[in-house]
Amino acid sequence: MTQQQCLIRIQSAYPHLSEKEKRIADYILNDPEETVHSSINQVSARIKVADATVFRFCRRLEFKGFQEMKIVLAADIAKSRHLEQEKVRFDGDEEMLLADHVFRDNIRTLENTFQILNSDHFKQAVKILSGARRIAFFGSSGSAMMAQEAHRKFVRAGMMTFAPSDNEFQMLSASQLGERDAAVFISYSASDKHLLQVARTAKSKMSPTIGLTGFMKSALSDLMDVSLHTVSVSADYRSESYVARAAQLTLIDALFVNVMRRVRKDRHNEQERVVLQS
Repeated sequence: MTQQQCLIRIQSAYPHLSEKEKRIADYILNDPEETVHSSINQVSARIKVADATVFRFCRRLEFKGFQEMKIVLAADIAKSRHLEQEKVRFDGDEEMLLADHVFRDNIRTLENTFQILNSDHFKQAVKILSGARRIAFFGSSGSAMMAQEAHRKFVRAGMMTFAPSDNEFQMLSASQLGERDAAVFISYSASDKHLLQVARTAKSKMSPTIGLTGFMKSALSDLMDVSLHTVSVSADYRSESYVARAAQLTLIDALFVNVMRRVRKDRHNEQERVVLQS
């Protein structure tokens, strides 16, 4: 895992934090500079929580402690200042300024997603997909299009895949999965009740499950054997989940390229083995 940003970790985990943890998160998000220049005792006193609660909050975000979180937060602040300076490039040109926002939001979304990409989880997902007899892609709401795109990409490469879109057919498809199959669940919000039910059905059939979600901690992530996460930047003119689709597509591409490389390598090794035995 590469060095992760602090603010995107907080934003990703926020919906699933406890009330006390949300108070800590709000404090940091509202005044990151004051947080950087404060001790853990000062922060806990201002928020009126125990020092141990702040420490556990840092650990929940996968930092070693408060000091490491402050170091990464300071880097976030420096990067934010740089982005603010970049905004003056198209001052007075509304069309180009808006276009600049769109491109920069997508670029930052991709950068942020890569920074929180867990290498062990990613490699495990590649291994599962490479060895699967069939791959089922499930998506909810806007992510249903991402599931269809993933299906088209993998099936064109000769893999047996499907992406049912109808709710009833999704449940039926999940009930017919087996240990040699794989199920991929794509949902930015990770809170769709129907998708959770489909995931539980796939799990009951002992099918390996992979989740592509927008939150590190969620009900869907907890069900998955492997969880990969995307993050996005907030945008006034587009919904956050819409911005996140760029990251979903790129993460699917990264999985696809690695799976194809592994499958071709395995096939080549098998052909060599057959030649040697003959």
